[in-house]
Amino acid sequence: MKKYMIVFVLFFGIIVYSCSSNSHEIEWGHNIDTALQKAKQMELPIMIDFMADWCPPCQEMEKTTFVDSEFLKKSEKFILVRIDVDDNQEVAKKYNGNANKYGGIGIPNILFLNSNGQTIRHIVGYKNAEQLTSVMDSVLTGKYENYSAK
Repeated sequence: MKKYMIVFVLFFGIIVYSCSSNSHEIEWGHNIDTALQKAKQMELPIMIDFMADWCPPCQEMEKTTFVDSEFLKKSEKFILVRIDVDDNQEVAKKYNGNANKYGGIGIPNILFLNSNGQTIRHIVGYKNAEQLTSVMDSVLTGKYENYSAK
């Protein structure tokens, strides 16, 4: 009886661990050059999230948008990159992703590039999951007005 109890506890523990593991979290890349290489190989667009730890709208997107099941499903069709504008000011400046305090247009700031590195779409400000997945759909289908920050 004791053996079965130990086996049950171990089995239950494995199930709980599997369910709580990082399978529901995004694995962000942190290097745009690496993302561009992957994008060319896999023929996928790139989504770059310019953010900062101190940014309340960025924190809110982390808690709500980036954990939404529809967003997670859609994100599998993109190479995902996260750039902290405090740690990578030059990269953020190059891609017009800087926070206002660094002379940029603000954060959160999401840039979509095609597999050749050309800008497809650029959005600024908090977006809920429905709004962001709608933008992602437009990038995937090629149905977007222009690439300006909207």
